[in-house]
Amino acid sequence: MATSKKSKLSAKTNAKRNTVKGRAQMPASDFGLPAQKKYRIDDAAHARDALGRVAQSGTPAQQAQVRRRVKAKYPSIGQAGKSANRKSI
Repeated sequence: MATSKKSKLSAKTNAKRNTVKGRAQMPASDFGLPAQKKYRIDDAAHARDALGRVAQSGTPAQQAQVRRRVKAKYPSIGQAGKSANRKSI
C-alpha cells in the first residue's frame, strides 16, 4: 500500500488558508496560476492536486504554466519512475 506524505502545514493553518480571506493573504508564488490565484502549490500534496485539476479543466497554456511552476518548486513531482510510492504494473 502506498503512503502519502503529509503536508508540512498544520491542519489548523491549512484550514485557515482554505477561506476566502486566507487565500487572499497567500502570496501569488503559492499558486500555479499566480495572476488568478488558482491551483494552490504551497505544498507537495496541493501541487499534485493542481496538476490533476488543471489537466481536467485547464487550457493547454494553463496546463503548461502549472506544470512549469510545479516542476520549478518540486522537481521530483511528475517524473515517471522517480517516486518511491508508485508501483510498476
